[in-house]
Amino acid sequence: MKWLRLSLLATLAILTLTFCSDESWSVPTASVSGQVIDAETKRPIADVRVTLVDSLPSQSDTDEGGYFWFDGIAPGKYTLRFVRVGYVTLEQKIAVDAKPTVMTVKLDIVYQFEEIVVRPSDDELAQFEKTTDLALSKQQLGQQMGMTIADTLSEEVGIAQQTMGRAVARPVLRGMGGDRLLILEDGKRTGDKSASSADHAVAIDPTTARNIQITRGPASLIYGSNTLGGVVNVKRLSIPESLPNHPMVNLTFQSESVNSGITGTAGLTIPLGDLAWRIQWNRRHASDTQTPVGILENTSLSNTNFSTGASVVKGWGHIGISGGRYRSDYGIPGSPEGHVKGISIALDRQRYEGNLEYAFNEGANILVRPYFLEKLKLGSTITRYQHQEFESNGTLGVEFGVLTYNVSVLAHLRGDAIAGLWGEYRDHATGGFYWTPHTREMSLAGFYFKQRELTDFTLQGAIRYDIKRVEPFKEGTVLQAGTVQRRNFGGISGAVSSIYHWNDTLSTGATLMKTFRAPGVEELFSDGPHLAVYSYEVGNAELGSEDGFGTEAFLRYSSDRVKLNLAVFRNQIQGYLIPTNTGRKEWGSGAAGWLWIYQYRGHDAILDGAEFSIDTEIAPRFFASMNMSYVKGFLDVSGLPIEQIPPLNGRVVLRYATQLLNFHFTTRFSGDQHRLGEFEEPTDGYIVYDVGFQLAFSMWRLEHQVVFAVENIFETEYRQHLSRIKSVMPEPGRNVKFLYRVDF
Repeated sequence: MKWLRLSLLATLAILTLTFCSDESWSVPTASVSGQVIDAETKRPIADVRVTLVDSLPSQSDTDEGGYFWFDGIAPGKYTLRFVRVGYVTLEQKIAVDAKPTVMTVKLDIVYQFEEIVVRPSDDELAQFEKTTDLALSKQQLGQQMGMTIADTLSEEVGIAQQTMGRAVARPVLRGMGGDRLLILEDGKRTGDKSASSADHAVAIDPTTARNIQITRGPASLIYGSNTLGGVVNVKRLSIPESLPNHPMVNLTFQSESVNSGITGTAGLTIPLGDLAWRIQWNRRHASDTQTPVGILENTSLSNTNFSTGASVVKGWGHIGISGGRYRSDYGIPGSPEGHVKGISIALDRQRYEGNLEYAFNEGANILVRPYFLEKLKLGSTITRYQHQEFESNGTLGVEFGVLTYNVSVLAHLRGDAIAGLWGEYRDHATGGFYWTPHTREMSLAGFYFKQRELTDFTLQGAIRYDIKRVEPFKEGTVLQAGTVQRRNFGGISGAVSSIYHWNDTLSTGATLMKTFRAPGVEELFSDGPHLAVYSYEVGNAELGSEDGFGTEAFLRYSSDRVKLNLAVFRNQIQGYLIPTNTGRKEWGSGAAGWLWIYQYRGHDAILDGAEFSIDTEIAPRFFASMNMSYVKGFLDVSGLPIEQIPPLNGRVVLRYATQLLNFHFTTRFSGDQHRLGEFEEPTDGYIVYDVGFQLAFSMWRLEHQVVFAVENIFETEYRQHLSRIKSVMPEPGRNVKFLYRVDF
């Protein structure tokens, strides 16, 4: 693969030299300036962060008089974003010509507990995500911040966690997790193995995220074909996309009592002419988790994360590179089935990324201007992932090594359309007492997305085709999984969505979706004991692909006092790949001298469900909200329940909110789960109470955020159905959490 790396480096070098030439790309410029005032008092607002996005990302903070200004801007269409703690975030489109642009902007005070953003989102695809997507802003991230991405998202409707202790969790959306729910980092694959097994951690720390977005429906096919569950995109912005007008610092401190956990994160972005340089460091440490009935041993963790990136930001866009390393050492608690004293895991991921974004602006002096093209994005990623699992005596039980190359081309077309290509090469090797053969996977995909706005309708459609080859380096070996041989897969995905706007407050819509998922090397050729998940894993070399068919109908109502969302859905999957307990034992492994043998098998499955959420203002500055979700999963032919499906669950939140203070009292609840897979155990329902507050304010040109919360305040003993260790210990006990974040 040397030729691929050399080609990528050569391409980036040529593009850098071409696009960074000031003489070749000089354009006429203009200025944009204005004043930001309070919509109610009409007084100027200082310390508002004003960002000029789209084709010339740049930032400016308002002075004491509320004034901001930008110079040297090429004529064209732009979006200005205005952000300040305690005010509603506003985005406003402007057209810049040769004359100076002067404007007055009014910001409204936010009284809701959650930050409201008036925009399309800052993501380049946000104008296409008007169906069921979610975006967590910086302020929401702070108040919901957990130890993992899954924990951070767990307050959202329809999202559950599959866990193996406090340190290891992965989100489950509408009953689907693993490889059916893509987790991305800055729009690209993470390169870890968290989707393949419950004991594998996601190699992203939530405190390093700038925001988190969830995409469902047609727009999700831009990211992958197996998106029936959706896409979680963690925006870290390791490569800066904007040019600040002064050095910017982000500091985050987080702690929690249930495991003596402590986290520190620091980020620095420096402008050097047209170059923006960003560096970020993160350290997380936690001891064993305390539960109402005792300490859950071997659940400590120690994480270190470092990354740095730089980009050249010009009027046409930016080009940049980044590199980083994530190291995690964490424990998996023991069990009589696997290893009594548990397993220790060492995870090491190195990630290198290159990006180019070029916008074809009006007025830009460019050599070639395709009439149909608005923006072009090129990206490449190289990831080296190493994963080792050690028994309590220090013996190496399982080792995984994965080398991944990704390349993507994304073209924004005139008329609200996107077309692109995506490719991946993945080299997968194993060691220890795990005999999965050394295998490489090669994938290629092309996709097209289109949106159209009519008078009362929003229409979306997407189509995608994927091909994948799974090729062992040595064929013909016979394992319990079958004969090791090359496998080729190909399939089409597509989606259509329609939203009808009855009036300014009420809209209804529906989505139809077809997805494709090819099995991976783990599902085809696995063969070996996996003590961390208490099983002996066997693949199935004859597996076919998964074909999913999803339907959804939804209703949204939004007025000044009430916001209501309702969705019902059915997902039918042909060839649903499940690690199934065969009822047979493999002797010679595990603490008991044997392990259950789990083999991947394809079944036809159906997942039906519904989601409901409502948020209302019951009195001035007093709000109440509630969300609930339910999923019923079963095999189509036999009617038997699918394993690891969350029961009916939800939360009720009462809150009081002012410009500075947000106070909340939360009730979390879950029903019993007695719809069980063949070897599952039932889980009782529970009710758990949380309380907390958030302070957000500006002082001395610093933006401060303070979050204090107490989870499970009455030390309730309860168990989550998706916890793989619920038979060993209950969920954590009372947990006092604190977070402090400062930006300047």
